[in-house]
Amino acid sequence: MFKTLRSQLPFPRLHCLFLALCLALLASQAKAESALQLPYPDPASFGDFTAATYDDAGQRVGDASIQLKRLENGHVTLRLRSGFDKGARIELDAELEPIEAGETPNLRILRERSQSFDPKGKPLVILLIDHEKGEASCTPPEGVKGKASVLALPSPDRVVNVPLNLLFQPLALGEVDSVETQAFFCLGGARMLGFTGKFAKGQGTLDREGRRIREVRYGPDGKNFMSWAAKAFAPKISFWLDVNRRGIYVAHRMPLYSGGPVVYVILDGVEPSSVLAR
Repeated sequence: MFKTLRSQLPFPRLHCLFLALCLALLASQAKAESALQLPYPDPASFGDFTAATYDDAGQRVGDASIQLKRLENGHVTLRLRSGFDKGARIELDAELEPIEAGETPNLRILRERSQSFDPKGKPLVILLIDHEKGEASCTPPEGVKGKASVLALPSPDRVVNVPLNLLFQPLALGEVDSVETQAFFCLGGARMLGFTGKFAKGQGTLDREGRRIREVRYGPDGKNFMSWAAKAFAPKISFWLDVNRRGIYVAHRMPLYSGGPVVYVILDGVEPSSVLAR
C-alpha cells in the first residue's frame, strides 16, 4: 500500500512544501483587525469643536480643535490638533468602522496617525498604526534620511493611541472598572507597552453647566519589566469626561510627544478650573 502511494506522489516532500507556502501566503493576505470594540459616539459628540491648549502651569498657550465626523461609507474619523501657537504641537488622526454588536453598533479602529513638531516647528517622526495590515511603524519625516521601523501588532491587537476619548466611555457608563490596552511608542525605538485606564478617586466636579467632570488616569500597567520601568518615569496622562452626558469628552492632559512638553487641552465652554491643577 505504501509503495503504491509513493508511486502516485513521486515528490511528497515537495508537495508538502508547496502546500505550506500556499497556506502561509493566504494567512499573510488575511485581513487583520483590532480586538477592541469602542462605543459608538453619542450624537452630541459629532461635529467640529474648538478648544484651548494650556501648559502644565495652567497658562493658555494656543488654540486647539477636535473634529469627529461620520463619512458617507459609515466610517468615523477623529482629528485633533493642539499645541503652542508658536512652538511645539501635535496632529492626531484616526479612522474607525462600525461593527454590529447587539442593539447598537460599536466601532473598530482601522488606522491611527500621529505626528508632532518640536518647539522650532521641525517635524518629528510619523507614528502610524494600520490595524488592517497588522503593523505599526515609526517613519522619519519628509526630508529626513532613514528607514521606517516596523513592528507587527500583537495578537490579540488591543493597541490604541488616538481615540482614547471613546475608549474610556465604558468607564463613565459604569460598564467596567478599568480598561486594559496597549500603546505604541517611537522614541528610543519602536515598542509596545501595556496601559491601564481607571477613574481617579472621588465623584468629580459639578460645574455651572451641569457637567459632572471625572478624571480617568492612564498609564503603564507595570505587568512586565519594560512597563514597570516606564511606570516610574511616565508623565501623568489624564482624560476628563462628563459622566452626566454618557462620558462625553471634556479635556485631556498628556505630552505633545515623548519627552516633550505636557499640555492640557480643554473644550471651549468648560471652566478650566474644573480640570487644571487637579
